Amino acid sequence: MSPRCWIAGLTLALVPSFTFAHGSSDSATPSAADDAPRWAIHVGKILTCAGDAITDGTLLVDGGKIIAIGRRSEVVVPEGFTIVDHSDRFAMPGLIEAHSHVGGSGDLNEMVYQTNPELRNWDQVIPGNDRLKVALAGGVTTICFIPGSGTNMGGFGAILKTRSGTPDEVILRAPGVLKIAQAGNPERRTGETGSDRMGMNYVIRQQLAEGRDYVQAWDDYEAGKGPKPEFNLRLENFKPLFHREIPVVVHTQQYQVIQSTVRMLHDEMKLRIVIDHGTFDAYKLAEELVARDIPVMAGPRGFLRDNDTGQLVGIVSEYDRRGVRVLGVNTDAPVIPQEELFFQATMAVRYGWSEERAIRGLTIEVARALMIDDRVGSLEVGKDADIVITTGSILDPRNYVTQVFVDGLSVYDIEKDRRRF
Repeated sequence: MSPRCWIAGLTLALVPSFTFAHGSSDSATPSAADDAPRWAIHVGKILTCAGDAITDGTLLVDGGKIIAIGRRSEVVVPEGFTIVDHSDRFAMPGLIEAHSHVGGSGDLNEMVYQTNPELRNWDQVIPGNDRLKVALAGGVTTICFIPGSGTNMGGFGAILKTRSGTPDEVILRAPGVLKIAQAGNPERRTGETGSDRMGMNYVIRQQLAEGRDYVQAWDDYEAGKGPKPEFNLRLENFKPLFHREIPVVVHTQQYQVIQSTVRMLHDEMKLRIVIDHGTFDAYKLAEELVARDIPVMAGPRGFLRDNDTGQLVGIVSEYDRRGVRVLGVNTDAPVIPQEELFFQATMAVRYGWSEERAIRGLTIEVARALMIDDRVGSLEVGKDADIVITTGSILDPRNYVTQVFVDGLSVYDIEKDRRRF
């Protein structure tokens, strides 16, 4: 291994895994704590993604959380709350991106070995970077920031908010997901094991088996059923993965490739998986995904010319028609700009997806797939106050975002900020 890759492979793994949570902030960025603003937000229509829409509604926000939501005539605004009047606009949960590479200093790719479970990218996070500032203007408040697809197992990624702040304030969970890439990008022409699909499946399975056995050995030891294993920092982040506390997001597409994904990662390794991309003819495997309750975050290519009929087919709507319930879209930002996440859903609607399902596929269904729906994805009492205000349905490109709250903080407002998108 080259010195550069050796350093990258180790320095990113020197600190044991831990889970970030919101904490105190520096003076430049207020925290979502007791001293955060208290808002009473009056809105013409609230899309809750947790039930029926609320017409002429009010949201109360305190301590970075939603504390009340309902009809304006039924919500009592306490003293000390700042009133924000959006009576002529829509409110919806912040959009969630399932597959993004714009959360930090760049893509993480260690191109010597095909599997790199020792790598992690939350050390790269740059809160509020320029791309995330524009993402906010597109209504994106949470992203799954993952390593690149240069190798079959790029490492572990983080789930973070797109607002400014310190890393421990914006990172929801780290490790958040494991990133695996099957076919396409990681295919090599150098002839070593892993250069073709059969070889790639072999190295993925081999690495996961090593991680599974490591986790099992520690579980047995902690249960008093075996000797203490040797500590292996390279394999530590497999613990939440094999305990099914975090999912693996899989860069996978085409019918045959997704067959391998399902067989290896779900059936054999018993992991919680998310199909990212899932494009081309992969939707024809939907019946198998439904039987296993596997989420699909499709895109960014949202349509396909069907060779049998010669017609354009909407990939997302075909998954939906075949029964996939936890269904959303992704941009693979910066492949598609992060702020255009909504437009992936718009195109899916153009090709047959329902508008209601599309709104959910930008919010709560993504949160469910990433296992963060206890915090984000819908506007409900107790959840993070990640609220997007728009001039109308976000699925209509003529409409636009006018204000964004993340963790109860007003982080974008076209009345005060330059309109960025």
